[in-house]
Amino acid sequence: MIKLTIAIGALAIGLVVLFGLYLVLKGARNVQLAVASVKWPTTSGTVIHSDTTREVVHSTRTTSGSVTFSTKTVIRYAVNGHDYTTDVLHFGQTLGSGDKSVAALQALRYPAGKKVTVSYNPSNPAVAVMKPGLHAEAFWLPGAGLAFLLPAVLCLTIAPAIMRSFTSDDRTFANAVDNAIEQAQRHAGPVMPIAPPKDPGGDAVSLAVLVFFGAIAGGLGMLALTSGLQRIWHGYASQNWPTTSGTMIFAGEEVAEDSADTTAYAHFVYEYEVAGTKHFNNVRRWAQVEGGSTEEAAQVAARYVKGAQVRVSYFPTDPDVAVLEPGNSNASLLLPGIGVVLLLASLAIFIFAVPSVAKG
Repeated sequence: MIKLTIAIGALAIGLVVLFGLYLVLKGARNVQLAVASVKWPTTSGTVIHSDTTREVVHSTRTTSGSVTFSTKTVIRYAVNGHDYTTDVLHFGQTLGSGDKSVAALQALRYPAGKKVTVSYNPSNPAVAVMKPGLHAEAFWLPGAGLAFLLPAVLCLTIAPAIMRSFTSDDRTFANAVDNAIEQAQRHAGPVMPIAPPKDPGGDAVSLAVLVFFGAIAGGLGMLALTSGLQRIWHGYASQNWPTTSGTMIFAGEEVAEDSADTTAYAHFVYEYEVAGTKHFNNVRRWAQVEGGSTEEAAQVAARYVKGAQVRVSYFPTDPDVAVLEPGNSNASLLLPGIGVVLLLASLAIFIFAVPSVAKG
């Protein structure tokens, strides 16, 4: 029983480590390509199509379902007389969202027939990107990988202590048997009673549950902390960005009517112009975790109606990155705060609870 539990635990931890390493290595590759792409040569390209798909996943328990929207933009370009295509807008990009405005945003930015500039790898022209450089999304995969690796490393750190605890009862029982046999052979006094070994089954289950919840808390905490800190940094930096006038072109029911997302928040897309070029975005506040009361969503929707004139703060080196309400608020601390709490809970489980149960 003990050996089987240890073997299953080792296999599970090994799989988590392999998956975490895969995400970290793949994410590191994206970061490396993003950094290198700044110096890649460029060529002109044309958007072939920018198609939006809608995928509905129905729940087997309830009548509701989740809806995911995604837009795939394919760009054709030529290098040394050879034609290539790419659908990579920037390295580390994420696909799919429950917010229809995200998919609509990409379709608006890259309509079919639009001329764009493509950066390509000179040693392998089939690898290309439309927006070179390091973007925040490139850190999602390494962050997710670390979210898996951190709990696994903690498990590996305490594994020797757990194994020693599991085998201590067997050694105690074996020593008791040896002492009893020795006393019987010597006929010297009463035979020491043999204490039955402790059944580790219950402790093994409790230990597995603790490790599972500790790993989940650690992974979610790492993701929440990295995402929250990224939002805070954007909120702080956006206070010094230049501004321009913009117009709401997509708002309210136009976006929300085709979504099964019941979260109360306002959906919209706004248009603005920088150096004679049109840009589109849907970010209201960087550190805002969307969702809240219906009243708050109604207030935001009333403020940003279709056709309303707005003031847009944009990132000067990449005007596609913009926000309507720059800066941070008390809500900015919510996501990183949740991340810290979850990480502390995970550490407490692995440092105190798991060894305590193992010693049981």
